[in-house]
Amino acid sequence: MDVQSVLLGFLMRSSMTGYDLRKAFSISFSFFSGLSYGSIYPSLKKMESKGLISKHVEIQDGAPNRKVYTITEAGKRVFLDALRSPFVPEQPKNAFLMRLFFFAHLSPEERGATALAQLDSVQRLRKELESVRPEIEARADRFQHLCFQIGLRYFENLADDLSMMVEALQDENG
Repeated sequence: MDVQSVLLGFLMRSSMTGYDLRKAFSISFSFFSGLSYGSIYPSLKKMESKGLISKHVEIQDGAPNRKVYTITEAGKRVFLDALRSPFVPEQPKNAFLMRLFFFAHLSPEERGATALAQLDSVQRLRKELESVRPEIEARADRFQHLCFQIGLRYFENLADDLSMMVEALQDENG
């Protein structure tokens, strides 16, 4: 899904500010979507100009005004069309596997250091994902919870695979 569809999906549940959308996006999609924060605000502006969302400014005393976005009927139709569209399987991209393929060109020390750095990175991402578990469990519907569980298992399995690789590289050196 593109960033527009993701944002419309969040707005299907309730009206939200740009900040709320950014927070929901970071908790829900940052681990597997490849979509960036930088695309949120330009997408909101574009969707507003297309009539897919409306913006209401709430005046606040002593704080910046809040821009609250609400999905329109046209936005709901566009979102549901996107959700119902045929799924085209994507070829997963994994920069580390591309490097691993050519590890024979590195010294054993470089291979070990690179593998350990990748394992550390994956373990850090997994911990970040685990840290949002309470919020996910409190707010997510059953499909969002399922997505979270699959994401968590993905990083657990990836960490296990990388651990095996690190051990194999250590055996190569030892």
